[in-house]
Amino acid sequence: MNSSSIFDQLPRDCWVNIDSTQLTENMRLLARAAGVPALAVVKANGYGHGYAHAARAFLKGGAKYLGVANPAEGMVLRQAGIEAPVLILCGMLPEQMKFAAANGFEFLVWRQDHIKALRQFADTSKPARVNLKINTGMGRLGCWPKEAPELARALQGIPGVELAGLMTHFASAYNPTVPDTDKQIALFDQTIAALADIGIRPKIIHAANSSGALCHPKGRYDMVRFGISMYGVPGDRVPLPEGVKPALSWHARIVSTSVLPKDHGVSYAGEYKMPEEGRVGVLPVGYADGFRRVPKNANAVLVEGRERKTLGRICMDQTMIDLQGAGDIIGAEVVLLGQQGDKEITARDLAKRWGTNAYDVFCGIAARVPRRVVS
Repeated sequence: MNSSSIFDQLPRDCWVNIDSTQLTENMRLLARAAGVPALAVVKANGYGHGYAHAARAFLKGGAKYLGVANPAEGMVLRQAGIEAPVLILCGMLPEQMKFAAANGFEFLVWRQDHIKALRQFADTSKPARVNLKINTGMGRLGCWPKEAPELARALQGIPGVELAGLMTHFASAYNPTVPDTDKQIALFDQTIAALADIGIRPKIIHAANSSGALCHPKGRYDMVRFGISMYGVPGDRVPLPEGVKPALSWHARIVSTSVLPKDHGVSYAGEYKMPEEGRVGVLPVGYADGFRRVPKNANAVLVEGRERKTLGRICMDQTMIDLQGAGDIIGAEVVLLGQQGDKEITARDLAKRWGTNAYDVFCGIAARVPRRVVS
């Protein structure tokens, strides 16, 4: 899961390449476009790019904070020697909050029972740094804006607690044509003003995700939180700054080929029948690696600069591909995600085939697939 994973150390004929230089450049270009400090979200194994690999690259590109989903992910970063500030972005029960505080992570609060828990475990020798989360429209985590002043005042009254941030999250920033984000910004501005009226101004106010940071300048505040954009994936309606590109490619090698006769079945249940005699290759990658088991041979890979369809059901650890017209090319490199010659399969291409999104494609690449850092 991180750079010391046994899977990253041992050889395998299925692997992911991570271009750390491109990740660093992506962060640099995005931070410049935003014009304010940036938090780099590296949860879910750095969106499949590797926790430590992604974090180090983004910090080198200028990120000031790192964002993770839970304390365990934060500990992976610490065990890799990464000491940058870490904000836990998801909700936790009090016991996890206590652990997070003891290990120096920032975390979110938004309920009265969070206040009660903090009063019980706060330690003045090592203050708990918290971010008050406001629900302005996402409907996931956060207090109502009208509750914020009371909660903020209570937090400031607890010895050993520092109100380090005030935050919200945009629900529809990926679609700049709808008014939802402007409404959320207006609600958040009202909350900021309400806190100011009682003399409270948290050190860092932040709201914008990738799309919000690029499309809504009023929502940038003191910091923005970049996610999928840092990994080089544009939104449907939100183009990326010039020079921001994908940094991950997924590869495998052909471990076997055989010539099958017409009407011979391929893979489980023989659902796919050879339309004519032809060569079939086998890749050591399957749905346990994150290469989805989708119906009707929807997957494709690149072999020798040419797109080749997968045949039959994707297996747990193996995939069969059409090699009609090719020779016995044992050991040939295959690209599942990325570029080969003038052909390219993008994360969004896979997402379309699999009925999901690019986030899911990246995050779904299993930890057992080795991450190799290249520049």
